[in-house]
Amino acid sequence: MENSIESIWKKGFLHETSLVAPKINDLYNQKSKHVVDRVKRMFRINQIVIVMMSVLMPAIHYFVDALWQGITASGLMLITLWYNDRIIRSIKTLDQGATSFDYLQAFDRWLNDVLLKAERIVRISYPLYMLIAFSTIGSAWNKQGLPLKLQQRFPHFLSIDTISVVALIVAGLTTLLMVLFSARIYRWEVRLMYGRVFDKLKDTIAEMEKLRHE
Repeated sequence: MENSIESIWKKGFLHETSLVAPKINDLYNQKSKHVVDRVKRMFRINQIVIVMMSVLMPAIHYFVDALWQGITASGLMLITLWYNDRIIRSIKTLDQGATSFDYLQAFDRWLNDVLLKAERIVRISYPLYMLIAFSTIGSAWNKQGLPLKLQQRFPHFLSIDTISVVALIVAGLTTLLMVLFSARIYRWEVRLMYGRVFDKLKDTIAEMEKLRHE
């Protein structure tokens, strides 16, 4: 279709002297702004979720007699919130560049750097969350008197010490696996939450770069 949006966009972009060039450039600017705004909005939503969870954690853990574990988890979340806030604020220092294309490239580099830094953080935070989870399960387990009930049910196979050793082994192995695979888990989570908008950013940059070089 000769007068399609794509055709007009391409002609206006490639021929700066064209009468439609200013309109095409404005379309580029709007498209770039839309993509960047979506990323920022999703980051802000993630921050709000962290705040809500940091408030709920102590209350939830209180009812399973694990208040200190809840407070610890909440504190870890608040540290994450503070770190994320610093990262988001750093976007203001990005070089705006001469065009929206320059800014999108700078934004993409910034985003990749942020994700790499976050991967290093989750190698520590994810195992800590796992240890907190096991500690919480242990508190709830003991509160219900389950170790004693199991020992009474299987007196010839289990003792309190046996149950404790097995629990420690399971917790240790699971935490070790979390250390080894935390980065992969984080990338999967990021892909699940931000995959579409990140793909849109990549596609927009690729499209603009292609038109610039044709």
